[in-house]
Amino acid sequence: MTILKKETKENNRVELTIRVERQEWQKALDDAYQANRDLYPVDGCAPGKATRQALEQAYAPDVFYQEAVNETFPRALVEAFGQEEILVAGAPELRIVDIGPEGFTFAALAELYPEVKLGKYKGLAAPMPQAELSNDDVDKAESEWLQAHLVEEERDRAAMGDEVTLDFDGSVDGVPFDGGKAEGHSLELGSGSFVPGFEEQLVGAKAGDEKELNITFPEDYVPDLAGKAVIFKVKVKEVKEHQAPVVDDEFAKDVSEFDTLKELKADLKKKITEEREKAAQRAFEDALMQKVADGIEADIPDAMIDLQCEKMVDSLKQQLASQGIPFDQYLKMVQSTEEAVKAEAKEPAQQQVRMDLAIEALIKAEGIDATEEEIEAETKKIAEQYGMDLEMVKKYLPADQVKEQVVREKVIKLVADSATATAPVVETKDEEKKAEAEKTEEK
Repeated sequence: MTILKKETKENNRVELTIRVERQEWQKALDDAYQANRDLYPVDGCAPGKATRQALEQAYAPDVFYQEAVNETFPRALVEAFGQEEILVAGAPELRIVDIGPEGFTFAALAELYPEVKLGKYKGLAAPMPQAELSNDDVDKAESEWLQAHLVEEERDRAAMGDEVTLDFDGSVDGVPFDGGKAEGHSLELGSGSFVPGFEEQLVGAKAGDEKELNITFPEDYVPDLAGKAVIFKVKVKEVKEHQAPVVDDEFAKDVSEFDTLKELKADLKKKITEEREKAAQRAFEDALMQKVADGIEADIPDAMIDLQCEKMVDSLKQQLASQGIPFDQYLKMVQSTEEAVKAEAKEPAQQQVRMDLAIEALIKAEGIDATEEEIEAETKKIAEQYGMDLEMVKKYLPADQVKEQVVREKVIKLVADSATATAPVVETKDEEKKAEAEKTEEK
């Protein structure tokens, strides 16, 4: 690889003209021949036995050029920008200048990674949310905790509030539709998690029953099913009732390490308070880091924001896939398009890019790094948090990723340690109504 020319362009861009020389180019052509020769039959030769020269004569001298370019240009590109110590934002625009048996030349036009000027990051101030618990908070937390310890009992017939395990298969005019079939699905009657009419028709069912449920989907449902009549063939496998346990000292002994209900409640309140304090601290730190990100001066290339948008959409696709929901089905459900989803991600992507740039600049300004001991301690912490074997975490979680986490936490601590916590903002009635309206609109 040889750099023939370097040109500074407008809008903070640079273009390198790069030459891939004969030796590397011919090796790439031979690799392309070895990988693809079976695809090119030649009269008089057994499949895959024709020489490279015979193939090039039979088809064209450039028959393997595209594969060879794909093999060589990524490495040449990385080496060239590394040699010039150029940091780029996003993928460069590439164009072939010339190509032939002796090698090929291409130009790479790239947006430069922006220079970042930090604003104020020490001595900031941000509201610290209220962490104290009211009696209502404690009662609510205790109620939620008890919900997780309900006693299950089998019932003869299903009633609202019971949990029913069932298989179902839905069809429209005898034709199955995506997402209309499941086995061993647990459904709480009255939860409203299914289309209207489904849960109500299961009231009175018992284990072993097979039923046909006639449902009409709402007009505002996904376009393919909106307003259509659907038949669900259902087999009820199990019916269970959830009952609140008798809450006393014996209950405390059964579900915890405590001997009395009083001790159990005290421990529960302590844990809830600690969680509230951690949440308040995180909100305080988030507000501070947002101020740091807002305070930087940087000419951010569109390529960086577009790349972050792509990451966010890919993350959404993976999240949906983990729930068994294809992305195209999700788009139908929300009546949107991939382009619209990316457009909605534009603003949060820009905010994330500013935050990342601010943190990177702060790391550089303060010379923040992580030691091997700190990386090891963080890895152990992650293993304990998720109940995993330490060596298993090390196998699947790269050390560089753990190091990045440690360094970012140090950055946040640096900013927070010098900051002042102010009283939380108390919303007026009008502001509360406005905030509630905004939340409703977002939903």
